[in-house]
Amino acid sequence: MSRLVLTDEGTVAGVMPSDSALPSGVQAAAAYIRELLLRPGRYRRKWEQYAERSRAGQVNQLAVAEVLARYLWQHPRAQGDLEVLPRQLKDTASRALSGKLLSKATLSLFMDAFGLGAPEREQLLKLWEGSAHVRVLSGPRAIRDDKASMLGSRRVKTLSLHDHHYVGPDGLPVRHRNIHVIEAIADDVDRIPYRADTNALTIEAEQGFSGLAGPVYQPIAEIFVVDMLLAKPLMTGETATLEYSASFHYDKPPPPEFRRIVQSFVENLDIRVQFHPDKLPVNVEWAVWDGLDGPIVERSHVALDIQFAAHRYLRLAEKTAVGFHWDW
Repeated sequence: MSRLVLTDEGTVAGVMPSDSALPSGVQAAAAYIRELLLRPGRYRRKWEQYAERSRAGQVNQLAVAEVLARYLWQHPRAQGDLEVLPRQLKDTASRALSGKLLSKATLSLFMDAFGLGAPEREQLLKLWEGSAHVRVLSGPRAIRDDKASMLGSRRVKTLSLHDHHYVGPDGLPVRHRNIHVIEAIADDVDRIPYRADTNALTIEAEQGFSGLAGPVYQPIAEIFVVDMLLAKPLMTGETATLEYSASFHYDKPPPPEFRRIVQSFVENLDIRVQFHPDKLPVNVEWAVWDGLDGPIVERSHVALDIQFAAHRYLRLAEKTAVGFHWDW
């Protein structure tokens, strides 16, 4: 079974924020823009070339404003765009990136100015519009209290997490990739755990890490853990954008499903399972389980997209086990 367990993120004592504190579709879209601009690649390079200084895990707002202004000089949308100065757009960039004010026109400007690809544009529009697949999910439970206490206390919270799971032509999981933005809620956070229900995998710590700390260990029977060392320790309130992946080497087929276990809560959870075109499932369902070892308690059919992938985005997930189940 392919299950990844996220247990060190959440509110104090697992208390759910009030409805007024929940991220809206606009805020979720803003968070995704920040992630795209922080992720290594052409979007990040586009604004970094104008940044006189930059801080890890933060987008330089004036540099982003420079990108927006330069685009408007070449593609004016209104009177005055030819003469607009980057500093005049700094507030626009700031409000958009924070989610305080992100109009559809501003969203369109960001997408065009940074040349976002079709998948990113589609995702942003879904988030901004608050589609049915972009919602808050609070499940019955994640891990029994007696087991959860053995996993240790949390030291970071998750600002966004992308789970990308790949199934090979033989129907076996081959790779799992994570893009993970964290914020420290304690001082001197120097590592985060990678947790799974199998040791038939190889972990690769990439962006934001200096390596792995020691061998795999088992705090409870069902869970295997390896600690990943951060590139630099984080103090309370500091953030980091992390990338890591796992390759699987099962000796026998696991159950046909992928689960994300959320012990407390995680914001901006994006789960995607992609199948090989030579081995497509006859049916795929979005599912909610009754915890780590419980049955499915909620399910709904999911259609694969043109890349043979099932996808679901949650603005917030709390104390739940969610993911995809499929039949061959």
